[in-house]
Amino acid sequence: MGRDNVVRLWKSKEEKEIERKVRMRKAKMALKQYINNLEALKRKIFLQGKEAAKLGDEALLKRSAMKYLALEERIKQAKRLLLLMEEAEIQRELVKVSGDFIQFSKDIVESIAEGPGAEDLAKMQVEFEKAMAKVEGLDEALGTMLDMTSESILTGDFDAETIEEATSLFEASASSDLEPKSRLKQIEDAMRG
Repeated sequence: MGRDNVVRLWKSKEEKEIERKVRMRKAKMALKQYINNLEALKRKIFLQGKEAAKLGDEALLKRSAMKYLALEERIKQAKRLLLLMEEAEIQRELVKVSGDFIQFSKDIVESIAEGPGAEDLAKMQVEFEKAMAKVEGLDEALGTMLDMTSESILTGDFDAETIEEATSLFEASASSDLEPKSRLKQIEDAMRG
């Protein structure tokens, strides 16, 4: 039986990378569409709040302002996730470039093997191997995070919890711009005026 007739059970590293890039591109497009939809909904709610203010319906005005604030937060979280995904892609590229450099350095060391003693060469070889293992491990971890994030977006399992899980993988703390109550007041005032 020829080699071409054998069904391959495992995909090559290149095939996996191409599939990952396609999933990431689709996930980013879906996330951008989600953000655009939220922005449109936010504008509708703002106009609804303005109409409620004209009618003097304070209860409807307050509900509209609260919905507006909630949508602002969702938009902010979605944009943050998009930035984190882009940051992870950049980090993976940096890891790849570093891995290429380490491999290049290893090749150079091997080509000048006559220079240093065998013991020095062996030590350098071990250090290069350790560095390559770290690069490969980091690349795999970032790839896994990108896969999980893009899959959750593409399968519709995208929610605030997903954003928080992805965010926690990349950063330890985040700062809020304004207190929710003062921001709510600003929204209500904007709807009134």
